[in-house]
Amino acid sequence: MRFKYDELSQATLIVNSIYEGGSKGSPPADDPLTKIFKVDGFLRSVGNRSGFRKSMKEKNGKSTKDVAFAVIYSTGKVKEWPDFYDKKNQTFTYYGDNREPGNHYLNTKQRGNLLLKDLFEKAASKSPEIRRTIPPIFVFESTGIASNVEFLGLAVPGVKGTAVDQSLELVTFGEEGSQFQNYRATFTMVEIELEGISRKWLAELKDYNGDTFRYAPKEWVKFVEEGLNSVSVMDGNSGEQTTLPNVNGYSPSEKQYLLKTRLTQGKFRETLLKRSRVCKLCGMDNMNLLVASHIKPWSHSDDRERINFYNGILLCPSHDAAFDKGLISFKSNGNIVISSLLSQENQKLLNVNPDMKIELKPNHKKFMDWHLSKVFVTE
Repeated sequence: MRFKYDELSQATLIVNSIYEGGSKGSPPADDPLTKIFKVDGFLRSVGNRSGFRKSMKEKNGKSTKDVAFAVIYSTGKVKEWPDFYDKKNQTFTYYGDNREPGNHYLNTKQRGNLLLKDLFEKAASKSPEIRRTIPPIFVFESTGIASNVEFLGLAVPGVKGTAVDQSLELVTFGEEGSQFQNYRATFTMVEIELEGISRKWLAELKDYNGDTFRYAPKEWVKFVEEGLNSVSVMDGNSGEQTTLPNVNGYSPSEKQYLLKTRLTQGKFRETLLKRSRVCKLCGMDNMNLLVASHIKPWSHSDDRERINFYNGILLCPSHDAAFDKGLISFKSNGNIVISSLLSQENQKLLNVNPDMKIELKPNHKKFMDWHLSKVFVTE
């Protein structure tokens, strides 16, 4: 599922959904996270710098020193700090914010490592009251497209069955003479209910006197009350969390189908956009209009084919419609094939002609052959 930038201030947090950044051309102004976590009724959001961002509780219109929740943002591109999302085991490894030789690992500008130390110490406590003071951690990752981010899930400190000192490790970096220490922290991604994470929970978390259990995901409550080893994690087979809002009236099987369709199609489009950002046929480059068109249609594809990059091409709306209806197709060498049902006049209006060609890779061949034989219409 995708949320546009102007929708973010009211957006629900849905795992594996894409949250689009702005279009002003300035990273701070286009940052989607500051808009997502600007909660109605409260003054401050999270910062727009660093990978570990805190939002403070507020009382009588003023910020306090208590952390309401934190956001981990990873670009996935910094080789020295290889943050890693293990989808199979549903853990997320994050490197702290001390990256300066000669600096003490707890003496960082954003005090991120101090917060990590506090989180993991409280997570190891046997006291539910102490665990209740742990702020939720929301994990996001850059999609690699503009300022867009993907919500990976809700994290709790530590790994089931693992000692805290193994989940929060102090690691030494650098060569002799310029060494320094930093944290390597491993979180567990917990299961979230069908409706996702409500903004009402964010508001309760921001309120200094709020009820942090009200509107909270049940696995978060279980973590606080019973500890890490009691929680359920997201489905590690698919790496996706099945959540979808506004599905009242659908059967459970229909909900699962609708959800799977929306999430898979959103990620499929994002994958195509990482490779190219123009219509394959005419070169139109407005990303808001580009369509991720399946070559072998969704309804005829299996689960692997539905997410296969080579089963897709980016097209503008008019060329996508013609391709979807079988009025145009392409040979394995990329040469266009035009249906006889498309008149010369309509070909001109549609901006297609027999000399057009698109770039295709060998792995596209089986899908395009299927389209040419099963979808393309000759009369």
